[in-house]
Amino acid sequence: MRKTKIVCTIGPSSFAPEIVEEMIRLGMDVARVNFSHGSRAEYRTICANVRKAARRLDKVVGLLADIPGPKLRITDLSAPVLELSEDELIGVVESDSLAHVTPIGHVDAMVSTTTLGVVSQLQVGNRISFADGVVQAEVVEVISGGAVAARVTIAGTLTPRKGVNFPDSHVKIPALTPKDKELIEFACEERFDFIAISFVGSAFDMIEAREVVNRHSEFNKPRLVAKIERPSALKEIREIIMNSDAVMVARGDLGVEIAPEDVPIEQKRIIHLCNEIGKPVITATQMLESMVHAPLPTRAEATDVATAIFDGTDAIMLSAETAAGEFPLESVSYMDRIARRAETELTNVSLTHLERPLPLTHTVADAIALSAQQICSTLPIKAVVAVTESGHSARVISKFRPDVEVLGAAATAEAAGSLTLSFGVTPFVLHSSFRGEEAMLEAVNKTIEMKLAKNGDLVLVVAGIPFGVSGRTNLLKVQVVGEPVFEQDR
Repeated sequence: MRKTKIVCTIGPSSFAPEIVEEMIRLGMDVARVNFSHGSRAEYRTICANVRKAARRLDKVVGLLADIPGPKLRITDLSAPVLELSEDELIGVVESDSLAHVTPIGHVDAMVSTTTLGVVSQLQVGNRISFADGVVQAEVVEVISGGAVAARVTIAGTLTPRKGVNFPDSHVKIPALTPKDKELIEFACEERFDFIAISFVGSAFDMIEAREVVNRHSEFNKPRLVAKIERPSALKEIREIIMNSDAVMVARGDLGVEIAPEDVPIEQKRIIHLCNEIGKPVITATQMLESMVHAPLPTRAEATDVATAIFDGTDAIMLSAETAAGEFPLESVSYMDRIARRAETELTNVSLTHLERPLPLTHTVADAIALSAQQICSTLPIKAVVAVTESGHSARVISKFRPDVEVLGAAATAEAAGSLTLSFGVTPFVLHSSFRGEEAMLEAVNKTIEMKLAKNGDLVLVVAGIPFGVSGRTNLLKVQVVGEPVFEQDR
């Protein structure tokens, strides 16, 4: 069984229910819904399609809502398409339309961007990057009224809706817009398992997002994913991870904001910190980008996916490949194949930092999970079974990466969904009421059903007493499959 999780973005290429079902069959663990595109009715349809297909295939599939955040985009141009040459002067303003803007007389072309009060913070010498760096310019003049004139340094073509970044500037942008807060409320109502917060700049942004979630979701709250795509986030990365439930290394915007040669270094650092703290981490953006138009990945892309796994990522993500590509099913299939092959090499110490002891947080759960890992390396344990009310037990075990399969026997569908990003954890929902003996027996029997163990084999059961109380991981039991869970059951 593959341990690395696969996140797939659902879009026009994968919207059809039959495509969604086949993607699950091929290995999709989490369906990402990009709230930057589409309508709420479409988001609801995607959720319904994913849940229906998952039930049919008897698999737990997570749902991740990706909130747009304060993404700056080109809103209007002085021509339908701008062909910009090096050294041309462009005027940059903030407005929904250039029709409402007084033209700047001495520039060759005009560009308007999303109104977020950013352009007025720019200074002479700051760079402006358009369309993920395809076109770049440098501010040469600050003009009254919140506009700037910039000289084109990298020529290219601009069209509306392309992204805008300011790599050198220290502009202040709130991580959550009023629209984002409305979309978080919507994601809570639709019972998404995860909500990804875009353009996180500090731990405060995650704290604010959690306050919004808490206001709109009393029980079974969606788990928050911090998207790391700003240089300011790198300076506060440990605090951001501590205040998040998971992290996404969003290499697209991050690669525009920092030098390309720094991206792999920061990727490794973020993944290592997430492993240390025990938070799931997703590596995202352009992993199999060529498969948007080609049925096979490049060798470099295969290496990129494998390297992320060797670094210790919990999950790998497909974006345009499955959302708008010509080969969505092939993309999932190749991602699965590459991950499986990479995992066969994870025991090679030269390829992974995970052989080093991870620091403990001095909690009972950490001690239990570390003991579970040690028992698995000492005894012929076939599987670890985590009987969990909230998913916490299984997540802590995932941090220490035992060599055997980990089953997350969850009390609720929401708890099971929360485990779909955790490395090596296969979640399922217990059918029995969450009573100790029944739950543990059902969970142990699941190892037989999944062909992980047979009668007489050893499995390791991790649970909490009293049963049914969240966050009380305190029980570790070596169980012989086929024998009663407790002596009084004989």
